[in-house]
Amino acid sequence: MDYLTIKLFHLVGLMLVFMGLGGMVFAASAGFGPDRKTLRRAAAFIHGIGLLFILASGIAMASQLGLFHGDPPGWIKAKIVIFLVLGGSISLAARWSRAIWYLLPAWILLGAAAAYLGLYK
Repeated sequence: MDYLTIKLFHLVGLMLVFMGLGGMVFAASAGFGPDRKTLRRAAAFIHGIGLLFILASGIAMASQLGLFHGDPPGWIKAKIVIFLVLGGSISLAARWSRAIWYLLPAWILLGAAAAYLGLYK
C-alpha cells in the first residue's frame, strides 16, 4: 500500500477514536436505563476499532519511513504514550462521569500534541 492510503486509514482511525470518546461522554450524560448500556457498548466498540486502525497504520507508516531500524525516534515514543493514554481514558469516562470536564480538554490537548508530532516530526 502506498503512504497516502496508509495515512488515510490512520486519519479514519483517529476520527473513530474521538467519535468513541464522544459517544462515551454522551452515554455518561444519558443517565440510567437500557439505552445507556447499548450506547456504552457502541462507543467502546467504535473506540476499539479506531485504536486498531491507528496502531496498524502507524506501524505501517513508520515501517515505510524506515524508522524501525534500531531505536525509534523520540516523537514515535511520545505518540505511543499518547496512544496508550487515549486508549485507556475511555474507561475513566465510562466509570467516573464527573471526570468528563477534565477529560475533554485533556483529549483535545492529546490530539493536538499527536498532530503536532506527526506533522513536525
